[in-house]
Amino acid sequence: MNCDFCQKNEAFVFIELQGPVIRKKLNLCRECSQRLGIMGNHKEMNSLFKELTDVSNKIAENDNKACPVCGNRLAEIKKNKVGCGECYSIFKDEIRTLLKKQGITGSYTGLMPHRLSNFRSVLTDRIVLQTKLEESIKKEDYEKAAVYRDYLRALEKTPVNNGEIDE
Repeated sequence: MNCDFCQKNEAFVFIELQGPVIRKKLNLCRECSQRLGIMGNHKEMNSLFKELTDVSNKIAENDNKACPVCGNRLAEIKKNKVGCGECYSIFKDEIRTLLKKQGITGSYTGLMPHRLSNFRSVLTDRIVLQTKLEESIKKEDYEKAAVYRDYLRALEKTPVNNGEIDE
């Protein structure tokens, strides 16, 4: 078996890195292992293995975290890309990192089901405006707060059933 670095000499040192998800084998000849500081200096070798073990344990520990609602583990969510709503809230940083690695950025701007479009436009708009009003008051931005207050008053006059009058 040839060295993975120089591709010329026969491998003399065999290193296998094994984590919960990744498994990698590294074959080195005597010259390349000495050049990389792997052979001959046991302190550096021990330090290298300790560092690799620490990283592997940290990854395993992180992937073992579970959602308190559904019990899904982060490793399962990464693998299957399925979880409950709380999973995506609890593991949002890890999921964003995973999506970035796959070239997916930004937020989902999907469509609301047609039967819920009226529900969303009136009820959730009230919640959003109320939140923005409270934030503006905290920041003492009273001009924006007045605009949000006026929007809220206009929405309060709008019935939830999309303007149809109940008789």
